[in-house]
Amino acid sequence: MELHQRDMTATFAAEVTLEKARAELAKIGQWIAIDGDPGSPIGELIAFNSTGPLRLGYGAWRDLLLGVQFTNGRGELISAGGRTMKNVAGYDLTKFMVGSAGVFGKIVAATVRTYRRPQGALLARFPTDVKIVGKLIPTSLRPQWAMLTKTELFCGYVGDKRTIDYYKMALSQAEPLDVRERSIEEDIADRAQLWRAEGVTTFRASVPPMKIQEFATALTENHWVADAAFGVVIGSDVADEQVATIEYVAAAVGGSVRFFGRASESDSTPAIDFSTNPVERQIIEKLKLAFDPDGLLTPLPRQFR
Repeated sequence: MELHQRDMTATFAAEVTLEKARAELAKIGQWIAIDGDPGSPIGELIAFNSTGPLRLGYGAWRDLLLGVQFTNGRGELISAGGRTMKNVAGYDLTKFMVGSAGVFGKIVAATVRTYRRPQGALLARFPTDVKIVGKLIPTSLRPQWAMLTKTELFCGYVGDKRTIDYYKMALSQAEPLDVRERSIEEDIADRAQLWRAEGVTTFRASVPPMKIQEFATALTENHWVADAAFGVVIGSDVADEQVATIEYVAAAVGGSVRFFGRASESDSTPAIDFSTNPVERQIIEKLKLAFDPDGLLTPLPRQFR
């Protein structure tokens, strides 16, 4: 683990957990502003792209990941990126590793951008109207994250004491149902509890934010939660007979959906995408052959049909 306080970056071995990384960064007043299971290794969170609603305030893994080292299928160490934002010439293998699920290489170390650690947080609760987020974003009350569920819209704010005090005073203009102040640890834990998809088969859809609730009409039997700013919807416990309907409704509202699967409910392995379309599949198979000619890394997920 190597911390670079001057340029606000940190380099971690892939097996360091997010919880451990946060604890070490907290000692110098920094943090990794990313969603993900705190007990999971950073390499795994990158490989399976744990990006969640905090993206609104701080960016996604593809924004935060500055450099990466990984081994390909022949055990060769490949280094990409570095400790600054403008360091890429040619193919950007750093971003390529985000969401790669270990298919093209095993991450060994990662250099990430860090931010000043917030001193506190607020949770504002609103009725289930995604338009509220659109009204807040261009104002001084832009939240750092926003999540829509079947029953409520949550907007989260983090910052130093002065910033939190401002939000507490100004949020009355937006007429929330209620506003609760809490610690940054509570904010992280509560967001993680909300932003989850469970079951043997889950999905991740991308739809226009204003169409989230229309898309959700196909999800009456499922637990789901949406990133209200970006239109990302994740859902749990998808039955085989639901797949076609969910795909149809996603396309009808101008979006798309991918399904993810595990071997069983008790399987602790992160779910992998098994619904890549045929054109993408051909490209991925060629890349797989280039990075892993002997087939020693994680195999490509099975095609859904």
